[in-house]
Amino acid sequence: MQRIQYLDGLRGWAALFVLFHHLLLAFSPDGQESVLHTSPVSAPLGFLTDGPLAVAIFFILSGIVLTAAVTSAQESSLPRGSHPGLGPLLLKRWLRLGIPIFVAGLLVLMLFAVGLDRSIAIGWASESSFMRSFFPPGYEPTLLLVLKEAFAGAFLGPTPPHDPVLWTIRIEFAGSVLVFLLALLLPAGRLRLMAALTVGVALAFVPPAWPSRLAPDGSLGWIGNYCALFALGVALFELLRWDRRRAASQNIHWRDALGFTLLALGLVLYPLFGIRVYDVAAVPPAIGAAPLLGGSQLRAALVVAGVLLSPGLQRFLGNATSAFLGRVSFGLYLLHAPLIWSIGGLAYFPLAALLDHWPAAVLASLAVILLSLVLAALFHRWIEQPSMRVSARAAALLAGRSQTLRQPQTTATPV
Repeated sequence: MQRIQYLDGLRGWAALFVLFHHLLLAFSPDGQESVLHTSPVSAPLGFLTDGPLAVAIFFILSGIVLTAAVTSAQESSLPRGSHPGLGPLLLKRWLRLGIPIFVAGLLVLMLFAVGLDRSIAIGWASESSFMRSFFPPGYEPTLLLVLKEAFAGAFLGPTPPHDPVLWTIRIEFAGSVLVFLLALLLPAGRLRLMAALTVGVALAFVPPAWPSRLAPDGSLGWIGNYCALFALGVALFELLRWDRRRAASQNIHWRDALGFTLLALGLVLYPLFGIRVYDVAAVPPAIGAAPLLGGSQLRAALVVAGVLLSPGLQRFLGNATSAFLGRVSFGLYLLHAPLIWSIGGLAYFPLAALLDHWPAAVLASLAVILLSLVLAALFHRWIEQPSMRVSARAAALLAGRSQTLRQPQTTATPV
């Protein structure tokens, strides 16, 4: 499958906004972030530190990209039946996510081993409850614990405490299952589009606390709410295919205007209309009584739709900077939190002894951003790319074995 480069670029910028979001939570006094997002001056730029919006964009993009991958395999010239089924696809996805998560966990283990945990110290210095509660009391990671958290806890719950951003992995994997089912069971086109929209609407309105008996934390409900974004991604992929065929023969000068309008609405919708839903600020996410598909989720849909429409936005998101951010986005997402509570603290406290809080926080944040980008690039080269190859080979082996088992066995018949 040919990669959709501008979607990679959008994912990269979203990962950078998650990093900005957590830096603001780490070095800002409690409540300061809300002030920044409600100020008439700074609110229009609030998307730069809007982690919930970025996460919602991740999920929609995953729906699009995974559907594109399965559809491309289905439409390839390989013989029918040789394409991977649900089992190989899930194995590939599990390893593709789990191996990098495990390596990121090893970084946490190393930082703890050399005594670089500064989370509580940063929390008290900056009056940030986010940092003071970053790890549970008495948390001491071990190799076995990190292994368990990376390949089981991140996918089944509860959220591994060594990196709170991993609460999204349960949703990512559940959403992947939904995408694979829709793509494998339904042919590309109108039927898949209608099914994805129907499933997405149904999941969006599942009560977040449902069902309380099977899942006391309400995880089935709020995970289902987020999976609506994956279904939306499937629908957007089908619309994108239809739009590409249609746009080839039509005047498309209006697309940039409409695309930029949707993007602007998505990025500044809450300052204009007073919409601000902090539904994922807590770890695990603190979910209210209303369905999740609102606020950040609605805005993410507008942003992605705007990018899919606008050639100008696609060119920007396909430039060298955006392409770099897209390549390193997963490493940036996994590595930035450990760097905040370790390198961020090492840089902040000597600077705070010489400067006021805010200059020291800004300089420490810059150090974290630069180091995060460098390590994410190395992580992509030495960890992610090998993990992609390993996961693809494992899926191919499972697919080949499954195909062999499905073939009828013949025996020689004496004449």
